[in-house]
Amino acid sequence: MIDRTTDPLEAIRIAMKREQEAFDFYYEHAKLFENEGTREMFLFLAKEEAKHKARLQEELDKNYLYEM
Repeated sequence: MIDRTTDPLEAIRIAMKREQEAFDFYYEHAKLFENEGTREMFLFLAKEEAKHKARLQEELDKNYLYEM
């Protein structure tokens, strides 16, 4: 759980883990459907989660390097 006492870097790491879990969920569910439209929707959602995780990683890298 993230609250006011959570270290900002830890909050980003938690968010990245949740984005990965969401990616895994959508990607695995895409495999379950034969309907191309449904499958593509789940793959699109998986790709969006991957983008979110990448953005969080960029922030983590930027903040980490800034503090050095």
